[in-house]
Amino acid sequence: MKFINFKIGFLAIIPFAIFFSSCSNKPTDAELQKSVNTTLKKADNTKEVSASVNKGIVTLTGSCAGENCSTDIEKKIKEDKNVDSVINNIQQSPPATDLTLRTSIQTIITNYPGVEADVANGVVVLRGTITRDHLAALMDSISALHPAKIDNQMVVK
Repeated sequence: MKFINFKIGFLAIIPFAIFFSSCSNKPTDAELQKSVNTTLKKADNTKEVSASVNKGIVTLTGSCAGENCSTDIEKKIKEDKNVDSVINNIQQSPPATDLTLRTSIQTIITNYPGVEADVANGVVVLRGTITRDHLAALMDSISALHPAKIDNQMVVK
């Protein structure tokens, strides 16, 4: 009789154990995707990087410029405790040479009267004046060239 009571009690506990073990605190892929996208937006040099999530595995694609940029981005994503693993398919583009960068910058700034630029060691220094409505477009155009740094010393009107 005791064995039967034990067996019935044990069988009654099994559904609860299954129910509670299936409830996990792990976020869905959609929730993890939002978290990863937020991390990418906050990180430097991730404008051309995108991520997809499948079963907790994050796949990074796109390109970035600079030394170790792809591994730096991967490390930031791995900091999320809900990420199981990261597949890093980011292409690291070589930094532009000063001559190439200078030529490209000069082509861009001809569209912005009052703006001057110098390039040294991959660093672009912007001087002069610019209107607020043109500033974002100029900065986006220059960022697309992947300089090591942009030093904005312009006066915004």
